[in-house]
Amino acid sequence: MTHVKRHLARYSVVASSIMLAGSVVAASQQPQGRGGPPAPTGPMAPEKYKNIQVLTDVPADQLDVTMRFIVAATGIQCSSCHVQDATTGEWQYDKDDKNTKKTARRMMNLVKTVNAGDFGAAINCGTCHAGNNQPAGLQPAQMMTPDQVAAMMARQAAAAARQGGGGAPPAGAPGGGAGRGAQTPAPPIDDVLNKYVEGIGGRPAIEKLQAVTMTGTVTNRASQSVAFTIDEKDNKFREMIQSTPDSTTRAFDGKTAWVQTGPGKVVDLAGFPLEQLQRNADLMLAVKFKERYPNLTAGRPNRLPGAPGTTPIDVMVLTSGPASPATDYTTVTWSFDASTGLLLRKTVRTNTGLRGVLTEQWDYSDYRPVGGVKMPFEIKHTNWNTLDTYKIADIKANPSIDDGKFGRPR
Repeated sequence: MTHVKRHLARYSVVASSIMLAGSVVAASQQPQGRGGPPAPTGPMAPEKYKNIQVLTDVPADQLDVTMRFIVAATGIQCSSCHVQDATTGEWQYDKDDKNTKKTARRMMNLVKTVNAGDFGAAINCGTCHAGNNQPAGLQPAQMMTPDQVAAMMARQAAAAARQGGGGAPPAGAPGGGAGRGAQTPAPPIDDVLNKYVEGIGGRPAIEKLQAVTMTGTVTNRASQSVAFTIDEKDNKFREMIQSTPDSTTRAFDGKTAWVQTGPGKVVDLAGFPLEQLQRNADLMLAVKFKERYPNLTAGRPNRLPGAPGTTPIDVMVLTSGPASPATDYTTVTWSFDASTGLLLRKTVRTNTGLRGVLTEQWDYSDYRPVGGVKMPFEIKHTNWNTLDTYKIADIKANPSIDDGKFGRPR
């Protein structure tokens, strides 16, 4: 079970104490040419860190998450470029002892040169590498799915219609009877939120649910499973993974966050890892959505693909973009079942330097009533290096949880 701990510890942002933590990402998780570099603010990376030669236009508070994206997009780990002291294990990021670091700088300059040109598109590390050190190049063609065939036929019909040679495109195709001019408008934000609140049990029931304790098992993408316990109270969150030889615990007390991987091994979380953990403290989110996300926008009704062989689900979509492009780099999107109002998916995209985007996704299912409120008993969390499925066996409503449980161990 040692490698179970190693995998889950990465998810628990143990690696947040190391600037370049991360791992392989799927190409589909990296939007290409979107989410440009965050607007520079001070201090910049060279003002806080030593020997910054290429990422001079990246804010200091974004250097960590930019490094994480580079690791995820290339599959190259921190130790490939950076030096660790053989005795203390401390990272010596400013040293240039390894040729791979020099190569990485040349590749970053290549990306910046392309993006500075007038090519009509922008790239990032994942454009070519797609999570691998060696870009894969052209891949053998694969059979198209029925949905892909239908989409291709619709595009061809629309193109033929525009050129005057193929008749009217089919309904639902771009330019057809259900094209842009006939699309269903986005619903009012309040309608989406009200349906969500009523769908999970109504405001009175939600407001009575002040705390929960969840227990169950979490299974990683290597099919390794361990037990977990999650405590939530107000805006506080604590998760313990019972890995071996020591359990891994991470928590947010409403203001600060920390992670513990063994006796005396406690690390404070800041920056991107802190933001990741804060987003889990959402017990009362349903009745505080606008308070927590004041810049919500509603999207047009959409369809969420289900598992292979299942019918796509009609969803209502809400998005919270960056509150300030200069200081906020995150976009959150929620997809609610249009029929029941239940939350089915949450997607978080964080812009980084070099036009990179880190994507996390939560899929919620198997809703059951807990203290009068419907809660998901299965949660799948996917990011650039993990795919963890939480199977919840029990949720206790309003247990007595001392606030000290969320505080940093002394």
